[in-house]
Amino acid sequence: MSQKFSLNSSVILRSEPQYYGTYAAFDYRRVRTEFLKEEEFRALESIYDEPADVKTISKKVGMDYERCERFLKRMTKSRFIKAGIDNQNKPPERVKVDPKLYGKFPIPFLSAPASVDIFITSRCNLNCVHCFSSVEEGTLHELSISELNSIFNQLESMGVLEVRINGGEPFLHPEIDRILLTLKEKRFRKVILTNGTLLDEKNVNLLKESETIPTISLDDSEEEDHDNFRGVKGSFKRTIEALELLQRNGVQYGINCCLHEKNLNRYGKIIDLAIKYGAYRIAFLDLKVTGRMKKNVEWVPSYREYQEVMLNLMMDKLRYRGRIDVALDVFLHCQPLKESILEARKGFVSCQAGRIRLSIDSRGSVYPCNLVLSDPKWKISNIKNEKIQDIWFSQKWLFFRGGIKISDLKKCRECKDLMRCKDFYCRLLPYVTNGDFFGPHARCS
Repeated sequence: MSQKFSLNSSVILRSEPQYYGTYAAFDYRRVRTEFLKEEEFRALESIYDEPADVKTISKKVGMDYERCERFLKRMTKSRFIKAGIDNQNKPPERVKVDPKLYGKFPIPFLSAPASVDIFITSRCNLNCVHCFSSVEEGTLHELSISELNSIFNQLESMGVLEVRINGGEPFLHPEIDRILLTLKEKRFRKVILTNGTLLDEKNVNLLKESETIPTISLDDSEEEDHDNFRGVKGSFKRTIEALELLQRNGVQYGINCCLHEKNLNRYGKIIDLAIKYGAYRIAFLDLKVTGRMKKNVEWVPSYREYQEVMLNLMMDKLRYRGRIDVALDVFLHCQPLKESILEARKGFVSCQAGRIRLSIDSRGSVYPCNLVLSDPKWKISNIKNEKIQDIWFSQKWLFFRGGIKISDLKKCRECKDLMRCKDFYCRLLPYVTNGDFFGPHARCS
């Protein structure tokens, strides 16, 4: 009897021929992506919900038998598929997309976002100086368990790769236990962003059971300054206790650290703390003047100060390699997509917003990016009124999918360094900084 092959249950397949002929397999447990040729993708797709042997696969896909056999061996070795029948639950049926829908926009975009941020509640036990998730002070709004179930089901069937649970403070949602247990069954990478002050043995066990990766906010190595930044005395102590708890229970976790005027010279000590308590990754973030930060601008360093720190952190990334991942992905600017760089040569301006990502606030409204969360100008729709798939193909995304050109930019279009610049792609940062989405980046304004 011929050996059968089945797709690993943690692998998500994405077929994106309209997006520069992209075909990919993503293992959300290992956070590993394999880019494929079309026939290789079809081979994996053929065992998406039913195992098959090499002969059956090669015949179904029209691939040479020996080439198919070599490919399957390679995918088995890299653990994207397994030999033998996997007694897994049948994967969800994927949403079908009408190819004509892509023609509504000048530049290509994915059939579904790769990453989605969901702000499940506006409740919070801290009073952080930089909070952006709730514009209206004193209001309470959150997504119900039934709304979240619907969101998770839709994102899973769309093939979304990663879902990030945000707040407020997510662990203040009255049904966080049920939310985490629901996430346990979902086939996408799960991340939860929390200040850590509410973590206990029960919550940590739920995180482990649901395979949800926590990212903890730690903004200083000094207790007093951390507490002042977070707005509540004792928050540093409780956050450190959370790190100890995660380390003791063997939970993989990351740390987010906002660099501000008072901790700029302590990033090394903060990295050392992260290593001490077993974090696998620490991401440094600069402060954006949005939300509550508008009233606390004295905390915001100058762009020049941030640039100096950035150079040192790049050295630290190398120095700490093997001990902790020092991440600078969104420090000072979001790394532009390779596709955006190519499209800029054709005169278009684009970034990740509305092309590979979106955000859902605690009212269910959909936005292109966390930078403009709850700003009515940038609201695309609401999940209570439309399916997320229909929202994703709304004409309202035109601004982010070729609706703005370099010739529209007021200062950038005349810059001799434009094509070497990484800052002009994002139009939302100039908007939140100066109120002008055609304006230059903060460092040039």
